[in-house]
Amino acid sequence: MEISKIQYIDNRRNIYSPSLIRKQSFTIPIRAQIQNDCFVRTAVDEKTNYRDNIPLRSLSFLGGIKFMNYEFETKFNKVFFTKLLREGIPDAYSDIERLIPREELDAHRAMGTFSVKSQVAIKHLRKYKNSMFPVEREIFTILENLSKKHPNMTLQELLRLRYPQVEQSLINQQSEVLNKINMMIRSLPKKEYLAMRKLIQGAFDKIFAQDPLPEERFGRKRFFMEFEKVEISDKRFKDKIRKAADALPQSSDSVNAFIIKYSQPYRLRYDYNKKEMIKLPRDSQEIGERLLEPSVATVDHIHPQASFKKEQEAILEGELSKDELSTLRVTTLTSSKTNSAKTNIPLDKYIKQSKYDIPQRIQNQIDRYIYICEKWLKQGRIEDADLLADYIIVLRDEYQRRSKLLTIDISELESKLPQLKAAVQKHNEKMEIKLNKRQNNKNQINNRTKNKNRALDYAKEILGKDLEDRKVQKHSSRYSG
Repeated sequence: MEISKIQYIDNRRNIYSPSLIRKQSFTIPIRAQIQNDCFVRTAVDEKTNYRDNIPLRSLSFLGGIKFMNYEFETKFNKVFFTKLLREGIPDAYSDIERLIPREELDAHRAMGTFSVKSQVAIKHLRKYKNSMFPVEREIFTILENLSKKHPNMTLQELLRLRYPQVEQSLINQQSEVLNKINMMIRSLPKKEYLAMRKLIQGAFDKIFAQDPLPEERFGRKRFFMEFEKVEISDKRFKDKIRKAADALPQSSDSVNAFIIKYSQPYRLRYDYNKKEMIKLPRDSQEIGERLLEPSVATVDHIHPQASFKKEQEAILEGELSKDELSTLRVTTLTSSKTNSAKTNIPLDKYIKQSKYDIPQRIQNQIDRYIYICEKWLKQGRIEDADLLADYIIVLRDEYQRRSKLLTIDISELESKLPQLKAAVQKHNEKMEIKLNKRQNNKNQINNRTKNKNRALDYAKEILGKDLEDRKVQKHSSRYSG
């Protein structure tokens, strides 16, 4: 789920402040024990303005889960995460120093920031260099160096300068992988061997074609689609072939593949309305956005949704106690790329198979949250700091609940909690005084209005005619002409 900038608007008044929303819509502390036996949502009766807990026994969500708890999402909403991202948050699962808010990428797209001369586009991209993944950062460095020699060229024109050299390197990489598969399939039964040979030979024909059109080029995804159609009786052996084919270069992990792909004049997409393939032009704007897209911030469920669903169904069936597990769908900020890679993999398994030191990355992110919490407290953003402190504690509890490999240290925050709670209490008292003062002023105005109306009614009763309110009478000028 991607973070986007949203505003809450009341048509009768103004934009709600996030603190007001939080105060009105979330009245149960996040650490309180959930009392409901099923997931509930909060609804407001239009006549009484009271909130009622309504069981969602007919709700279908994420593959048919019947009950859903929105307690976490209600308290830690998109506005909260947007505020955090503006402070600069590192990725929880990689070495990215600062996740890119979606709103920034959307702004670049709306303004066409990267479709201009490369010297201008590079200037806009440079501030995101430390937010890019290795392949994207290397592509940026190539473009940056070429732009110094050709400042008036576009990003795509710069990529095309490297096309001849890169194409030869890519062909060598692809050929090496396919030749390895060629050697592997020699042990297959003849029918299966011939089917695989036909597939591989077709791939070679496309790889070595002279100046092929985009639709005629070798495509990694297309190769895998055709491979899955090949019948191989030994499923384990087919898995070995598939694993070997995974080494085929792709734009997400190969500089050469990236340059070849985005140097093309257009890409093909199937139009379901027209029921035909259409050509969509590739341009410099797409290249600039592609360099940033993997680092765009998303929220990842620490505990996979599929596993969460099974737990909740087990609780409903009485197979598990709700006291043993969390019913909160806790999320953390991650990059789009690492979120996609994790999918439904349990956290500990993902930690073991990742090339990154995820435990350290998670602790770094927690430390950043603690720093921001202290910063907001010093700036007088008491409600924001209080909410962030709650989020840090929820994160720590969820990580410890879901992982045997993580040990989260929030001792620095815990030492500041008394100071924070004292500031929150003082802030709430001040807000209560302001609210009472505002209400008293409103009551005084209402009383004056009532007294004035009573006076006008009394005068009408005595004199037998209506009297005009002198405050709203309009007088013409004494002199005219």
